[in-house]
Amino acid sequence: MAIDYSALREAVPYDTHLPGETTAGATPDDIRHFKQHGFFVKRGLLADAPLADIRRYMWARVPRQLMTESNPDSWLARPHRKWNAEDGLRVGVLSRGSWKMRSRTIGTEQFMVDATARHPRMVAIAGQMIGTPLKETQRVRGVYCILPHPPHVTGTLGPHTDDQAAQLGAMVLIDDVPPRCGGFTLWPGSHLIFRRFWSANVGGRIVDQDAYEAAVAAVLTDVQPVEITGKAGDVVFWHGRMMHSAGINHSAVEGNRPVARLVVPCDYQLGGKTYYDDDEQGPGAKAQWWVDTRNFREDPPPTDDNVWLDWLI
Repeated sequence: MAIDYSALREAVPYDTHLPGETTAGATPDDIRHFKQHGFFVKRGLLADAPLADIRRYMWARVPRQLMTESNPDSWLARPHRKWNAEDGLRVGVLSRGSWKMRSRTIGTEQFMVDATARHPRMVAIAGQMIGTPLKETQRVRGVYCILPHPPHVTGTLGPHTDDQAAQLGAMVLIDDVPPRCGGFTLWPGSHLIFRRFWSANVGGRIVDQDAYEAAVAAVLTDVQPVEITGKAGDVVFWHGRMMHSAGINHSAVEGNRPVARLVVPCDYQLGGKTYYDDDEQGPGAKAQWWVDTRNFREDPPPTDDNVWLDWLI
C-alpha cells in the first residue's frame, strides 16, 4: 500500500495529565487510559544521571565525529552521506535524520539496560500490566535519535505497526524533548483496531494483508495522532500493536536551538512461555534481533474475548 506521507495530518501535542502521573506505579487511571487508548505516560519515573551516561555513550560513538553534541550544525550537514556500510554494522544505520544506534552488542550493555528496562520502577510497572514472572530482559533496542530536519526539507511522519511479537513497549526519554521536536507519536486506540489482523494475540504474522492495509488507511484518515514530549526520565508505556512513529523534529526551524530527540525503546512480555525464534521475520537471532520479545507456542489467535489474555489488567 502506498502512503502519501506528505498528506498525513501532523500530530498534536499530548497534553493529558492523568492523576498520579508522577507516581512510581501504574494507577487505576493509567490502566483505564491504557485499555482505551493504548498507552500512558509516567513523568519523572527515572533519574537523569544514569540517562546522561547513555547520552554521552551515544555521542562518543558517532563515526569520525561526523556529528558532535555541541555542534548542531553538524547534524544538518548531511552526515548520512558519509555514513558507510561498516558504520551501519558497527553503530547502526543513519538514514537521513534518523539514527538507530544499535548492534549485536549496543543495547546489551549492563549500564544501559539497568538504567532503563531493568530499572526496578520499570520492572514493577511492567509486572503490574502483564503479570509475573516477566520474561528475562536481555537487551533494549538501542538509542533512537531523531535529528531536526533542515530548513529546506519538509519533515513527515512514518506511521507503522511493528510486525513482530510485541506485548508491552516502553519508550524512555533519555534527554529533554520539547514540543514539535520529534516526540514519540501514537494513534490512540489503534491497538484495538490492528490486533485482529495477526495470526496470534502477541506474536504471529499479519494474515490478511489487504484488510490490514485498509485499516491502516482508515486509521490515518480518522484518528488524530498525538506527539508525546517531556523531560529526561519520562516514560511512555504502550501496547505493542499500536500504530506509531517518530515525530517530526522542527527544532532547526522553530524554537531557540536545534534538539536531537533521544529515546531508548524497551520490550516486555510475560514469562514462562515456550518461546521460539522466527528466523525469517523475527524476532530472533537472525531477524529483528534487536527486539527482546519472542513468539511463543501457547499464543492463540486474537478474538474479541481475549484482548487482555496474558495481561494482568
